[in-house]
Amino acid sequence: MRELRKYVTENPTENLQHTIQSDNSKKKHLLRRLLVFFLFSCTVVVGSNITFYQQNASIKEKQKEVEKLSKEMEAMSAEEKGLKDEIKQLNDDEYIAKIARRDYFFSKEGETIFPVAK
Repeated sequence: MRELRKYVTENPTENLQHTIQSDNSKKKHLLRRLLVFFLFSCTVVVGSNITFYQQNASIKEKQKEVEKLSKEMEAMSAEEKGLKDEIKQLNDDEYIAKIARRDYFFSKEGETIFPVAK
């Protein structure tokens, strides 16, 4: 221990250089760690953004498809309602007689039909 104290007191410049060198190596290690952390962080952020934009595009595409199918469903619902009304009318004998007179020139008893050219 005495020798170490003697050495430290005899060579103060050497001790200072060793301290400076160790500080420089600590700074280099710190910079390397920060660089690695920065690169890793950038990779994670870029990967997350790519995934976000891909999913966002997919969601928009699916929303357009949903809107298209909703419009198609509304049209089909209207058509279904019309067909149900027509079924009710076709079950009515008076409506069937009206169509038969109009399209097929059927007549009631004592009625004369005069076809008119269109």
